[in-house]
Amino acid sequence: MDPQGKSVFLTGGAQGLGRGIVEKLLSLGAKVLFCDVDVERGKATESELQTQYGADVVFFHPADVSDDEQHKVSKFETVDICVNNAGILNESNWEKVMAINAGAVIRGSLLALEHMRRDRGGRGGVIINVASIAGLNVNPACPTYCASKHAVIGFTTSWAMSPGQKDHAVRWCCLCPDAMETSMLKVTDIHYPEMLEEYLKDNGVMSVSQVADAVMKLIQDPDNNGAILEVTLKKGARYRRRQVVDRDGVNDLVIMDTY
Repeated sequence: MDPQGKSVFLTGGAQGLGRGIVEKLLSLGAKVLFCDVDVERGKATESELQTQYGADVVFFHPADVSDDEQHKVSKFETVDICVNNAGILNESNWEKVMAINAGAVIRGSLLALEHMRRDRGGRGGVIINVASIAGLNVNPACPTYCASKHAVIGFTTSWAMSPGQKDHAVRWCCLCPDAMETSMLKVTDIHYPEMLEEYLKDNGVMSVSQVADAVMKLIQDPDNNGAILEVTLKKGARYRRRQVVDRDGVNDLVIMDTY
């Protein structure tokens, strides 16, 4: 899918990876509505991006994505691309972590599906759920965070294999980035901080732009329904899994690009 002229809804877009994805999409000609719980920063980001790209292509909506009513947005008549990006790391409040990292992803995905699915009048689309490399591994420093990201991968790839996917015409993809230069690296509410320090020393930290570019790869690749795209500093963006769609639109059960 070419982002040019497409309508995008993204959560957690006021800063960090979310803002990086918004900027990349705007540079490719998309129209973006983003939400964030940080109202002050969200308004500032909206103002800055409207100055750069135009007042009619980027909009901010204040919302706590763990709240069902706040999450519902009707700015665009149609949505072509949905990026569920909002997430937190806070091991002392596991309920909030699960509500935002997993619950809001599920809610946002199902809302987007209703807008997109062709069998109910939509025009198809792409749903990208931001998980983490932590969703592919285990980490005693942040077990709740890991659990929430494992949930995102399981939910996304399961929907990708739905028998109704052919009629929906909606691709489902997971992004699994390693550590990047965002405020999440400054979070201290984890177990065994020394483990995280050692991990970052061994694996390094990516730029936001590297990960935002990987999101464009997911959007633009037409044959990646059910994809899990891992992004690391050392090896770049690589498909951990990709389920290719057959010519008749039915999911091929053969897993491709596994390593």
